[in-house]
Amino acid sequence: MRTNMRRELASFVKHLSVFSGILFLVYGALALLLPENYVSKAFWGFIPFFFFVILLSKLLVLSLSGESAKKFSLAYVQTTVMRFLLYLVVLILYAFNFPEDAKAFIITFFLFYFAYTIFEVTNLYKKGG
Repeated sequence: MRTNMRRELASFVKHLSVFSGILFLVYGALALLLPENYVSKAFWGFIPFFFFVILLSKLLVLSLSGESAKKFSLAYVQTTVMRFLLYLVVLILYAFNFPEDAKAFIITFFLFYFAYTIFEVTNLYKKGG
């Protein structure tokens, strides 16, 4: 991996870690305030799951695209589709295996999905513009 790619990845990991820490604090506070049936039993796994999926996606995009903008676009779309399919599989498997917690899980999952998507798009916008 080239030096500027390493620097970009290190910066991304730093920002992703800070963002994840803030989400952890906000969600932890909300989990204490909300009624028990509003908080998924799997709440402890959301942030590490999204952290590592987003990080792995970034690594794949950087390794597949190199310095090429054309390759970057294709690699980004490919990893986004793979990630979306992974998310669907996780949602379906969890809902079928834990139907009593499915509603809270799906709502919380989508809140984290939107939060990390906003983070990722903001990061891309800052990089490109």
